[in-house]
Amino acid sequence: MESFEFSQSLPVLGLTFILTFPVLHGCESLHNTDGSFTAAETVPVKMAVHSKTGMHGRDMDMLIFADDKISYLECWQRVKMPDNGEVSIASMTGPKIMMACSGIESKGYGDWMWVSSLESLQDAWTELEDETADMPVLSGSCSFRAGSHDYKQPMLTMRRVSSEVHLRSLRCDFKERPYEGAKLSDIQVYLTNVNASRHIWDDPGTAPRIINQGRLIMEDVNRFKDRSIIWQNIEGEVGDNTTQTDIRLRCYPNSALDEGPGTPFTRLVIQGVLDGSTWYWPIDINRGEGTPHPGIGSNCIYTYDIVLTRKGSADPDTAIQTGMASITMEVEQWEEKEDYTVGF
Repeated sequence: MESFEFSQSLPVLGLTFILTFPVLHGCESLHNTDGSFTAAETVPVKMAVHSKTGMHGRDMDMLIFADDKISYLECWQRVKMPDNGEVSIASMTGPKIMMACSGIESKGYGDWMWVSSLESLQDAWTELEDETADMPVLSGSCSFRAGSHDYKQPMLTMRRVSSEVHLRSLRCDFKERPYEGAKLSDIQVYLTNVNASRHIWDDPGTAPRIINQGRLIMEDVNRFKDRSIIWQNIEGEVGDNTTQTDIRLRCYPNSALDEGPGTPFTRLVIQGVLDGSTWYWPIDINRGEGTPHPGIGSNCIYTYDIVLTRKGSADPDTAIQTGMASITMEVEQWEEKEDYTVGF
């Protein structure tokens, strides 16, 4: 993994901090199984934080486990990222596993006293309704050996649990249609068939919890702390001049290979009034030919530039057909920084 120096900017949507903070203060040694716990055993940690919002001012939870068959929790600490981004950690000697997360302050996990071992974290889930535009849930993990003479500094990469669907621009081009020159009004942009639950650290393969199933459901939307991450409006009208919308919505992974009753594809829906009637342009996110990794993963941005070329569907759950729109999609993965473009 690439190593970054303090204050260096990542080339794609990121900030990098070298964080070293004292975990010993306020930290309980729960199971003294493999060595002595001492402040002298400090372990500097580099963190490459791949996040558009960065880490400054955010709370972060660090849980350190013994890296053995039982993997007892040894220590937990919550800190607020300092201005200078410098922190250090300390632990008992021996091999360790560190699990870190941020943005879960409202999840009710309290002081994590319900966690006894690494296996306990299988019950640590997050819900999309609790996220906000400026506070996505981040998670990461790494292994290290404390107290070793041949100590190697570990790298902890914090990734977003969610992904972002970015409608960058929208335009209408109804050339040679009976409604040529018409403008789209009363425009709403939202996501449907959204997976709204996710394990904080990994995907145990459970079925998604779907909200906005097949349409915009205001009962679902109103449960969000920040409704803008699932549903937004575009003020005014959109015509044949490109409108820079810069709408950013959010969802958890949904990478089902085949669409079915329990695994509907997540869709970006543009809804608006055209020629006196309401129409829908539902777009399957990251699907179709030329898509290397179909569906929605975590820690990605799916950016769309859309040109509407004719009237859309009569309902929000029928994906658009060829000829209804010209779509260009770009995918950026925060950590790998590999981009690809798919045209429709």
